[in-house]
Amino acid sequence: MIDLVKLFSSIRPIVTTNDDRFAAHPIPSYESHRLGKDGLNRPILLISTLNDRNYKQPPIVLEHLRVQYNLNCGVLNPNGTIEDGKFTIVRCTGEDTTLQFYFLNVASDVVLSLKDQPTQSEVENAVNRLIELFRAMEEVPLKSIQGLWAEMFLILQAGQPNLLVNAWHTLPEDRYDFAMSNQRIEVKSFSGENRQHHFSLEQLHPPKSVNALIGSVCVEGSQAGLTITDLREKLHIRLENNFDSLLHIDSIIARTLGNAWQQASEIRFDQRVAEDSLCFFLSSLIPSVDPNLPQGVSQVHFKSDLTDMQPVDDSLLLDEGGIFAATQCNSS
Repeated sequence: MIDLVKLFSSIRPIVTTNDDRFAAHPIPSYESHRLGKDGLNRPILLISTLNDRNYKQPPIVLEHLRVQYNLNCGVLNPNGTIEDGKFTIVRCTGEDTTLQFYFLNVASDVVLSLKDQPTQSEVENAVNRLIELFRAMEEVPLKSIQGLWAEMFLILQAGQPNLLVNAWHTLPEDRYDFAMSNQRIEVKSFSGENRQHHFSLEQLHPPKSVNALIGSVCVEGSQAGLTITDLREKLHIRLENNFDSLLHIDSIIARTLGNAWQQASEIRFDQRVAEDSLCFFLSSLIPSVDPNLPQGVSQVHFKSDLTDMQPVDDSLLLDEGGIFAATQCNSS
């Protein structure tokens, strides 16, 4: 795992008003690429590429991000020397410290996806994924932070987190949170004493060829708890630099929270309460309304109380294999 936050804090500020002058350090294990600061002490990712004189791409400017391809710039190295070079510059233009830390964290995933001398096409593909994240941060939230926390917690405690990340929904509004082959998992969160959840009729009555599992977890606020950012960092450690999975996680966080992205590092939930309460139920056994609806009735939603229900035995989920088995805690 690359710690760009720590590297950024070690870079001395540069006194300059030029837009193409930066203080920068080589990124460990990816020395051809640099992490830098501009004259306003904002973080800059400098990506070295194989030279392509015919490659032309206009700058991309978002609310908090600016990208310039093949920019001739001057780099102040740690030893005090000035180096002239051509880099793709990815710049965080926001002044908010939380936003800058977010940029540094997701930029580390971009670096992991690049080799030492990537082609222009490889750089563009990697940078586009970063651009998508920052574009999503300008949109309205698609789901509550409590629901996102519950999904990420399920992945973190799972015995096979990579499998669950691969099955995690691309769009937060999908019917189920996880889908692979004929298996579906929907994660529901609650707070308080009663295990009550809201369902759509379709969630509890999937097609006959599909098996659906409901994960239920108590998510309660706690000043000593974990934030979305904390869960993300723990997942990065568990996923061991699998950059595709890491970027997928970042994409879902950005799409889900949208312009409420600051909540990712502000709102905390109790990990111990979640661990003690997590259990699973077969969708077919959960109290539901009759799926044979009267003509003209659709989009039925309701609340079911699972407090007195018996959860599925862990051994049954392990026997089912796939993402059902992947949810089970690692026994090692």
